[in-house]
Amino acid sequence: MLTTVLSRLPGEFGRYSARGFYLRFIVDLLYFYVESLLDRFLSVGVQMKIKLWRLAVLIFYGFGPFAQAQVGNPELIAQAKKEGALVWYTTISVLEAKEFADPFEKQFSPIKVEIFRSGAGVLANRISSEYQARNYRVDIVQGISSRGVIPAFKRKEIIGRYNSPEYKFVASDLKDKEGYWSAMTVNTIVLAYNTRMVKPADVPKTYDDLLKPMWKGKKILNDTENFAWFDELLKYWGRDKGLAYFRKLAQQDQVFQRGSRGRVQLVVAGECPFTIAYGPHIQSYVTRGAPIDWVPLEPVIFVRDTVSVAGKPPHPASTKLFVDFLFSKESQLKLREMNRIPARVDVEPDPPRLFRGFKRIPQDIEQENLSESINLFREIFGLPAS
Repeated sequence: MLTTVLSRLPGEFGRYSARGFYLRFIVDLLYFYVESLLDRFLSVGVQMKIKLWRLAVLIFYGFGPFAQAQVGNPELIAQAKKEGALVWYTTISVLEAKEFADPFEKQFSPIKVEIFRSGAGVLANRISSEYQARNYRVDIVQGISSRGVIPAFKRKEIIGRYNSPEYKFVASDLKDKEGYWSAMTVNTIVLAYNTRMVKPADVPKTYDDLLKPMWKGKKILNDTENFAWFDELLKYWGRDKGLAYFRKLAQQDQVFQRGSRGRVQLVVAGECPFTIAYGPHIQSYVTRGAPIDWVPLEPVIFVRDTVSVAGKPPHPASTKLFVDFLFSKESQLKLREMNRIPARVDVEPDPPRLFRGFKRIPQDIEQENLSESINLFREIFGLPAS
């Protein structure tokens, strides 16, 4: 009965802490006491008992921070603690990565998380070189899906399969059905504008609006590696129509700079009226009252910021445990606090408009011919090969 009742409680109240032996003992005593009172003095059905139990457990949890979300089964946790370490290659900042590594280390001591942070291209090249040299150092890789390397990495067994139990809360279009990757967060590519420099009536509503003469002459900031955006729009519009559009956009004399956050900051500072950038980066400044807002030019291309386990992880149990941790509801709520778009369906972005109310298209992670689009992008916009 206790297991049945707790399983029906919402969210974290329906799960035990992995270290909660004493919690389970006390709750068991509480259960038998309350159950006997209900049976002796009240004639209530199962649903009413569940409601009363929900109240009792909520009150009980209010006495202190006894519970943590359960991640991993006891056998996995025990094995991971024996391994004592894992190596995480990531594209998010070190400070952001520590927002997850630190609580993981605290909850699953003595496991230590080694973080290596770099850009997606550097990470992809590093992992490829390491595996070519049979240097199997990395356990988890995150953030390389924009480079078009996933199919080759699967074929060469540089990344492996793991279907985390937390993946059942991730939307089907945000994860690989075979378990090679799942999005941890999502980045939408939208148009930001300075609200002091652009009148409401002049805000572009479509991609064609960016071609107006009034926006010519170093007024639009774009990314030197906006390859996924370019590639997906080419496929959506068709090659001929897409290339014609981008050649017209090139005549607008855009300014190119690597890094979404940096470009957003330039728009906030009034250095440029527009930038094509990640929605969450823009929204973080909107929330703080900065003179910036954004519009979704449809279709909105979005990039899945994926997590994969390495093909030969040196710490396999710690790897699985950490992936489970990253996709737990608690970690996804933390991502929302960090102005990210979480992948879990039970964690809404803040605000919901970040990923709702417009036509959107995901980057095709599984394609292998991104190099052609990369070359076209650089050719059309006059950018040097890197």
